[in-house]
This record gives sequence, C-alpha cells and structure tokens, in this order.
Amino acid sequence: MKPLRVLVVEDLEDDYLLVRDELVAAGFTVVSERVDTAETLERVLAARDWDLILSDYSMPQFTALDALRILHASRQPDLPLVIVSGSIGESSAVAALKAGASNYVMKGSLAQLVPVVDRELKDARTRRERNEAFVALERAVRARDEFLSIASHELKTPLTSLRLQTESLLRAARRGGDVDRTNERVTTRLEAIERNAQRLTHLIERLLEFTRVTSGAIELAREHVDLVALVGAVVAQLADTFHDARSDVTVTSPERLEGSWDRERLENMLNDLLSNAAKFGPDGPIAVELEDLGSAARLRIIDRGIGIADVDQQRIFGPYERAVPERHYGGFGIGLWLTRQIVEAHGGTIEVQSAPRAGSTFTVTLPKGLPA
Repeated sequence: MKPLRVLVVEDLEDDYLLVRDELVAAGFTVVSERVDTAETLERVLAARDWDLILSDYSMPQFTALDALRILHASRQPDLPLVIVSGSIGESSAVAALKAGASNYVMKGSLAQLVPVVDRELKDARTRRERNEAFVALERAVRARDEFLSIASHELKTPLTSLRLQTESLLRAARRGGDVDRTNERVTTRLEAIERNAQRLTHLIERLLEFTRVTSGAIELAREHVDLVALVGAVVAQLADTFHDARSDVTVTSPERLEGSWDRERLENMLNDLLSNAAKFGPDGPIAVELEDLGSAARLRIIDRGIGIADVDQQRIFGPYERAVPERHYGGFGIGLWLTRQIVEAHGGTIEVQSAPRAGSTFTVTLPKGLPA
C-alpha cells in the first residue's frame, strides 16, 4: 500500500468520493480532505503537509486558477496540482497549465487519473531531491569559501608577525651600537619567530591532514601506546595554553591504560580536545578522566565554558562547522571533524554532552585493539 496525502478541491461530495475511491482501488492508502472555498484551502494548506492537490476547474466559490494562486502563496508552493474536471476546454486547460497546473484529467476518464498521479508524484519527488541536492551544494560551497577565508586569515597572522620580527632584526643589525642590548633584542625576536614558525607548521600540518583524510580512509600506524602517559605529555605540551586561559587541569586515571593505537593521531585528537577546552572554557577548571573498560578505554574532557546548544551538537563534528563566530575564537573549523575521523578509524565513538553556559563534556571510547 502506498501512502498518499491528497487535498481535493471539489464542491460536489459525490465527485470527491469517486476520485478518492479510484485512488484507493489503485492501492493507495489515502488520507484526504475536501475543500470548496478559498479560505478553507488557505487554512488547510497552512495546517498540514500534503503530497498532491486534485482540483475541479470551475466551482461556484472559486476556480482552479484561484487555487493555484493560493497554492503558490502558501508554505507548500511546489505541490503538484492536477485538475480533474467534467468540462474544461482546450484554451482553459492551456491557461491552467501556464498558471502552474501539473496536468489535467477529465472526470469522464478517471481511469487516466492513477497513471497521472503516479507520474506527478514521481516528478515531484525528483524535483524535491534535486532542490535538496542544490541546497546542500550551495551550503558546501559557502562552507568551502568560508574555510578558505579563515585559512587565509589564520596563515596570514603568523606570517605578518614573522615579517615584522625579521624586519626589526635587520634594522637592529644595520644600526649596530650596544652589542649586549642588540643581542637581547635579537634573542627576543628570534624567540617570537620560533613561536610563529611553530604555529605555521601546526596550521600547515592540520591542512595536510585534512587533505589526506578527505581523499580517502585514514591509514593507522598502530603501536603499543600508554594513553595515560600520552595524556600527560599533551597536557605538559599545552602548559602555556592553559596558563594563558587561566585554566587549571586535573587528570584522573589508572596507573596505566594501554592499547594498540596510532600514537600521532591520538596526540592530535588530544591536542584538539584540550585546546578547545581551554579556548571555550577560559578562567575555569578542565578535568581529564581516563577509565579502563576492559576491552576499551574511555576518555572524558570536561570544561566549564560557554557550552554548545542542542541544535549544534551534531553539526560541530562536520567539516568547516563551528558553533561560535570565527572572529571571536579563530580556527579552521576542522578540528572536531578530524577528531571524529580519528576516533572512528580506531573503531571508537565520540559524544558530547553540553548546554549553553554550562560547559561541555566530550567522551571518547576507544577499543584497545590488543590481541586476546
């Protein structure tokens, strides 16, 4: 049985029942309603969704052309409307088709109704799928353009700093003067250059990883890894980040938690999740919890930051997606997407529990992948 929600614009109850019975006899499970005034048509179109409209051409209260105008002004303007008329001339049929009617059937030839309905439903489905694909493509193009804009900005910032520091060094070298003071300035500038070079390297590595992942499945370089030690190493690497965010980090874990994992990619995952916790939860504590589940390891990273609205909690794991304005927080918008790809490549899962202004908890479960 094929479900069909059909709105019938018809002033005669008997004709309405004939049309309905024809559809039921053809195997449709029909949900239908009859209307015979413009006001009722407007109300019913606004109240519920329909698959199809069947309309008489001429009625005492209004015509199929009036029905078309109401339909096109409604929230369902793309519904197919088939005219079912007892007497419609060729000129009237042409006018109705030009006004947007999908097709027409004579009431004296109702055997033609079902093939017409089948064809119009199929065409409507094709149009809907094409429109959805077009909307998705538009969104992808916008996301790509935004990503390229953000990437340009993120790469330009450290490059500008590198250029300024280098120019300052050149001026100092050309001036000469107090050697000790010059050496002190040179050391400061070189340290700034090193920091920006490291930032550039990290950004480029992120882009390269994104390119590798989007071009095919992740190839894991599994090795024996102690997740407790790896978490400790990443927390130490990010000490300056946590200091700048004024966030204290606590780690709760067993003595060891070992598995067969890709060390470098887990390090990238931890770096992303912990950096996000500091970025979006400044001035608040960050808790890292590790738990041995036997055949799997569970990691939780908990912050007390700005949180994530329900509507964004799945979207943020997509490429180029973000739940906050880029101008406030920066970043490419690919970190969580890459993190999910890494986790899923290991056969694991990642989830988030969050609410606005109530912080976020990211939970990663990773099968250990060790031989039995």
